[in-house]
Amino acid sequence: MRARTVLLGLGLLGLGAVALGAQSRGRPGWLRRLPSPAPHILAFELGGHVGRPEIRRMAETVLAAFDRFERVDMLVVLPEFTGLTPAAALDLKGLKAGFRSLGKVRRYAVVEPPKIAALMIETSDWFMPVQARTFPLTQWDAAEAWVARR
Repeated sequence: MRARTVLLGLGLLGLGAVALGAQSRGRPGWLRRLPSPAPHILAFELGGHVGRPEIRRMAETVLAAFDRFERVDMLVVLPEFTGLTPAAALDLKGLKAGFRSLGKVRRYAVVEPPKIAALMIETSDWFMPVQARTFPLTQWDAAEAWVARR
């Protein structure tokens, strides 16, 4: 139980760092569901300054997939992402999806993350049971292939 508490704390710190490190609060956020090669692969694009409505919609989709599949893989594309609002970072449904992902997500690829997020993702293999990698925007196809590989 202690390990889960530490992981949850690290996750909250990470969300806070992304929210506080936002480059622009003026551009509205968006969430787009992207096509994926298999039903157990969830693919999203987030951009702008993402708010609670976008995080809530993403969390609902992710939680439904967790109920449907034993394991899922995720691809998140962030080429124009500038951060999260505080309400988005602390949304209970979003936090629940993040917490449940620890036992449900097998591979997690992030395309074009902000620098602080990329550092967190690249080091997460040390303490999280998820295979996570980042990719530059020019390697979007490689990210899709990596997530889909069995």
